Amino acid sequence: MRYYIIAGEHSGDMHGADLIGAIKKRDPHADFWSCGGVAMSKAIGKPCRVDGLKMAYMGLDFLKKWCALWQLLKFCQKSLIDYRPDLVILIDSSGFNMRIAAFAKRNGFRVFYYIPPKIWAHGPRRIEKIKRDVDRVWSILPFEAAYYQAQGYHAIDYVGNPLVQKVADHCINPSFIADHKLDKRPIIALLPGSRLDEIRRILPIMVAQVDPTYQFVVAGLRAMPSSLYRALCPPTVQVVYDQTYDLMAVAQAAIIASGTASLEAALFNLPQVVVYKTHPLAYFFYKSVVTVQYISLVNLLVDQPVVPELIQYQLTREKLSATLTDLLSGEGCTKQKVAYQVIRQLLGQQNAAEAAAKCIVEQIKPFG
Repeated sequence: MRYYIIAGEHSGDMHGADLIGAIKKRDPHADFWSCGGVAMSKAIGKPCRVDGLKMAYMGLDFLKKWCALWQLLKFCQKSLIDYRPDLVILIDSSGFNMRIAAFAKRNGFRVFYYIPPKIWAHGPRRIEKIKRDVDRVWSILPFEAAYYQAQGYHAIDYVGNPLVQKVADHCINPSFIADHKLDKRPIIALLPGSRLDEIRRILPIMVAQVDPTYQFVVAGLRAMPSSLYRALCPPTVQVVYDQTYDLMAVAQAAIIASGTASLEAALFNLPQVVVYKTHPLAYFFYKSVVTVQYISLVNLLVDQPVVPELIQYQLTREKLSATLTDLLSGEGCTKQKVAYQVIRQLLGQQNAAEAAAKCIVEQIKPFG
């Protein structure tokens, strides 16, 4: 079978790699046209045709990238027609991928979506486009399937969350602290995100914490320019690259840019503060369309504010310092760890990539 698969951003690349590996086990003759990153390239065994990081943007950063994104969209559409796949698989990145879905459906291709648009958070009207353009959806959030079904879309299943397996399978580096010459002070992990714009806005506030009782360590990504981290971090703050799980395993607490890392921290039983900051105009727009009460996946899953959230104008050095101090000295850590137990039960133990791959291959074979 021929699979045309698109994933954008760092997390989509990781989930795409797992899905590709699971599909290859069930379909040894699988051939892939892919838009992704390093992880997907390794899973396929050849470079992706398009770098999925080009699709990553935050807020009004979209305006700067509009021309490049339009060119990328046109290239992917032409490649879809030329490649003639048996199936189009879209992973996250709904702004770009829903345009691919509409084009694919108009041209007679079957479209499956793994990690679908978060219409429960914003843009609920997009359900009509999903009904029109997407044949099947596999969700990684337990409440998502029920929401979609309540909106009249029933071709959706919860297949488990891929982070559960990813965290369980990770082999922690026992010499992580020694390798990076960290001292005996408790470690506060700083996770500023995976997009250039959010790193530039959020990291300077994260590293402005000055409590000498702790050592602050940034989880950096080699996909980002190292000069970016050097420019934003003082000499007292160390950056470690592509070792986020090892850092989470040894940290006492974390400050995390809103996203999947919040859920990863929960699976590591790591107390956290979630932060978010974007361009003021983008924030004004988001406020008008967002329909959920929380931004942290932890809070969304348990429907309680157990994780402190500092959003936009609340995110100041002083407020963040006070919130972190309160978390470490009060009952906040205990409440979060109780919530983490509930989340593990909600997510279950199913291997999401394996479950989705099984469904994908079984459903597409009759059409092969």
